[in-house]
Amino acid sequence: MDIDNNKILICNCEKTMKIDGDGLSKACSSDTVCNVYNNLCGSELNVVLDQLKETQNSKKNLLIACTQEQKTFDELAEENNFESPKTFNIREFAGWSKEGEKSTPKISSLIHSSLKRNKQTPSLTLESSGRCFVYVDNNKGDKAIEVAFDFCKKLSSHLGVTLMVSNIKDDLILEPQNFKITKGTINKAQGYFTQFKLEINHFAESLPSSKSTINFGDFYNTVDTDCDLIIDLSENTPMFTGAHKRDGYFRASTNSPSDLFNIYAKVIEMIGQFEKPIYVDFNESLCAHSRNSITGCTKCLDVCPAGAIQSIGDMVSVDPGICGGCGFCGSVCPSGAIQTDYPSLDIILGSLSELKTQFVSAGGKDPALILFDTSFGKEMISLIARFGKGLPANVIPYEMHSVGRVGHDLLVSSFALGFKKIFILINPKNSEEYSFLPKQVEIANSLLSGIGKNDKKSISVIEETDPELVENKIYQTTEYTKIKPSPFTPLGAPRGILRAGIQGLSKSNNNKNPMIQLPEGSPYGKVDVNLDSCTICLSCVSACPAGALQDNPDAPQLLFREDACLQCGICVATCPEKAISLVPQFNLNDEAMSAEVIIEDKPFDCIECGKTFGTTKSIERIIDKLSSHSMFEAEGRTEMLKMCEDCRVGAMFAQKDKMLKAKERPKPRTTDDYLN
Repeated sequence: MDIDNNKILICNCEKTMKIDGDGLSKACSSDTVCNVYNNLCGSELNVVLDQLKETQNSKKNLLIACTQEQKTFDELAEENNFESPKTFNIREFAGWSKEGEKSTPKISSLIHSSLKRNKQTPSLTLESSGRCFVYVDNNKGDKAIEVAFDFCKKLSSHLGVTLMVSNIKDDLILEPQNFKITKGTINKAQGYFTQFKLEINHFAESLPSSKSTINFGDFYNTVDTDCDLIIDLSENTPMFTGAHKRDGYFRASTNSPSDLFNIYAKVIEMIGQFEKPIYVDFNESLCAHSRNSITGCTKCLDVCPAGAIQSIGDMVSVDPGICGGCGFCGSVCPSGAIQTDYPSLDIILGSLSELKTQFVSAGGKDPALILFDTSFGKEMISLIARFGKGLPANVIPYEMHSVGRVGHDLLVSSFALGFKKIFILINPKNSEEYSFLPKQVEIANSLLSGIGKNDKKSISVIEETDPELVENKIYQTTEYTKIKPSPFTPLGAPRGILRAGIQGLSKSNNNKNPMIQLPEGSPYGKVDVNLDSCTICLSCVSACPAGALQDNPDAPQLLFREDACLQCGICVATCPEKAISLVPQFNLNDEAMSAEVIIEDKPFDCIECGKTFGTTKSIERIIDKLSSHSMFEAEGRTEMLKMCEDCRVGAMFAQKDKMLKAKERPKPRTTDDYLN
């Protein structure tokens, strides 16, 4: 089947899927017939070879509906000096389902989605020389030492291995090997794959002359070392926060042969040069972490499970080597300063828009969306397809590097695009890391409830390890939203995308209420200024990181632009009069995108020269506070507070009683004074 400049090969995997070739060709708007093959990876492999030749000559792209046999197709292409074909999955995602016969619209949407070329993400080049550090605790027993020793013997054939034993006994019996045996205790570990740094206490290295027992050389109280890989078999507290996300750091028990084998299979390949994606894009000019040493937003710091984000004064910094691309920071960042770039939100929503549009144009109804990651979620869907009912025909799968980027902006925008229900698969083992997700769902539900009837069950977070329980939840069809969609083109920053989506939904659902109340902690809202207390000192303006609070250079006015407000609270902490409070809400009116005057005052002119130097309210407040001070008790003294800085200095020196007059200067003391 031909689509644009692409040749598509469809296989029913030895007739385990019922695929209507003619219907699929029509659904994909292809002018050519869709031949459905039975065994492209085996008996019909010659078809793939013929198509490799044809697409190379015609300069077309070849795509095959089979991700499982990608290696087979790659080898065939390499043997014949052809470019490897691209593969995509219709089996676990659509065909292997009790509703497989009704999955033609979904298969067509998966085909069109596979035609897109993914945006290249910037990467970090890492160089590993295979320096592997294995750590085991002797307190875990002699068997633990034996297992770790045998593990290092096998591993040393591939990598440069150092085995360190903590709490070691004096009579440790180990045969000398072609890897280093040391003793010590790791006090501190930092860094990431290829750049780990360790601080070790009570260190010593075994002597090559060790005979019946291991003898150690010079003792060092503290040493520093570095390595490319760490294999932690100590079963003690992990060396890193979010240890499972730290590339190059592996943990296992010596009582788990399967875990050790999996680690072995991974690390023997971790030598050479690697390209690690730079998962996030950080714009420090938008960061609302702090201003003038007053802390505002700490959301990214609070949710980062890997410790990749650190506070550096008024900003934060992101270490791309440590970052594992979980996406949590992008979900909670109120300003868009830190955003997932693997891929970015606009690209994710663009893909979802195309999936939904193609599904509907091919005859699909009530499109639902299931978001899942490349590890736990993908495996769960595979288990459901192999041993259960598979995915319903209307549930469209979307695979993400991590579902941690599923924030309220993505959820609301997906409903605006036309999805009727959203399922989010997360690994229960890591549920503590997703503590921010319920808040994101709450904000999304509040926004949706503000523009239409929303039962708050159309977003389903599934935390189950049992495929049957997951399957049962996915097949519940009574909680699909009744909100009318409003498809739009998701472009720009997350806040702008969210505003375009929610305004479109408001219009399509005939919403007459422009103000949506949101839960506390939401990143949208206004500031409530006590007009009696505010002196228009403008401290809040200089502190506001988003430019939501503004001044007028030509008049004493305080202005506010609501759509820019992040509700970070820096203005509340900065205000000397404690006149500001936060009100979480979403203003659908376009007026929210322009600055409006909150409070204004008359300019105050110097009573001597007429120069404007303040506002009437601020000067009156200063006079009120200082009138009882000893320096201003005398008659006429407070009049100086009504003068500009130049006239005030002159008035102070013109006073007969000399406000600044000092006592007579003491005479210098001499040696005679001390002797006499």
